[in-house]
Amino acid sequence: MNRLKCAAALALFGLASSAQAQLAPGYSGFSSAPTTASEAEYWTMMRRLGACLADSKTQAATAFLQTEPGSKAEDEAFAPLFHRHSNRCMGNFVSASMQREHIRGLIAESLFEQMPAGQRPAVVEAANDVEGEQIRTLHQFGQCYVSDHPQEAIAFLNATKVGTKGEVQAIRQMATQFGPCLPDGVEVKIVPVDIRMAIAEALFHAASTPQTLTNQVSK
Repeated sequence: MNRLKCAAALALFGLASSAQAQLAPGYSGFSSAPTTASEAEYWTMMRRLGACLADSKTQAATAFLQTEPGSKAEDEAFAPLFHRHSNRCMGNFVSASMQREHIRGLIAESLFEQMPAGQRPAVVEAANDVEGEQIRTLHQFGQCYVSDHPQEAIAFLNATKVGTKGEVQAIRQMATQFGPCLPDGVEVKIVPVDIRMAIAEALFHAASTPQTLTNQVSK
């Protein structure tokens, strides 16, 4: 089993950058100038953003998730989700520096929550024989973990919220199950938010098209 060492960095999984966002004037006091949001406010905004896009732009949001991360197709599918100047899903935020993988994950989580109750429990029961050395991306890690532990993955999303202490604690407990889904012989930095995004998108794809998970991991 792979050894987890949370202090070690790995380019494969990357590092979560600090949240940067500005609230609209008057939101935090009486000043007319925008104010910098706290990290908690940022993640609250991101959670609402994902839910809003999933609800108000379901077709475009689904098309966005069907693209390969980092591809030109993803760029093209991302554009319809946001107006050039404003987006009502941003709420009281006038600007925000957002990682696209976080938007993918939070949209996926909201779309997964919208699925019929009977569709979610049977999300991925197919066996996954992918080996650790075959996994090279965070998305592949998520697909592997969801295939091996579908009920734990669902319970994790149901019991926690993004960017919270509860999320961190849950990831710590789940980390003992991550070994088979990590690259062999590599020490990995566990970033709870990024792990959540990978799991959420894997659950969405698995519930949408049961064969997607197996096919994507085996590439």
